[in-house]
Amino acid sequence: MSVPITRGESAAPGPLSGEHLAAIAAARLRGKKVRRAANVAAFSGWTMAFFALITLMGGLWGDVVSIVLGVALGVVTVNELRGAARIRRFDPSGAKLLGWNQIGLGCVLVVYGLFSLVMMLRNPASILGGQSSGDPQVDQMMTDMVGGFSTMIAYGLYGGVAIFGVIGPGLTAWYYFSREKVVRRFVKETPGWVVGAMRAVG
Repeated sequence: MSVPITRGESAAPGPLSGEHLAAIAAARLRGKKVRRAANVAAFSGWTMAFFALITLMGGLWGDVVSIVLGVALGVVTVNELRGAARIRRFDPSGAKLLGWNQIGLGCVLVVYGLFSLVMMLRNPASILGGQSSGDPQVDQMMTDMVGGFSTMIAYGLYGGVAIFGVIGPGLTAWYYFSREKVVRRFVKETPGWVVGAMRAVG
């Protein structure tokens, strides 16, 4: 047996008034830049996780450089995801963490690029994979032939890595540092209960 619903009961007011809903909508609009920064950091973190894993796999064959580089990228990955989570909770410290993390990434890339460049320039024949024909004269001839070519590859490849390590992470660090003010302004201009609700729902 159904209970009849009287007029007015079907239109019972919800827990939030129109002003509350308007405040939430306005906060979501203001928080777009914050969410975008969190999404950028999360994408960057998972991308670096992939490269860290691939690099560590190179260490399975005893490549110490790959192991060190892979571990360094792993640390950067963890910090990137931590920073993304903090920004998503509207914590300004997340932006600062991400900025310094990118500077750390830049240092890793510059050191790796310069180290690899020096090693290849010191041993141009390494481009041949360390193979020997068994004849010293032939080996010297092959070394001379590939010397100029390997030098060009060294400067183009590893020099490019070092340059990218300055420009790429540098610009990204500037972006993250600039988001700290954005997060602080959002928290300052948004009612506390709205910030708490948005943190709860993620």
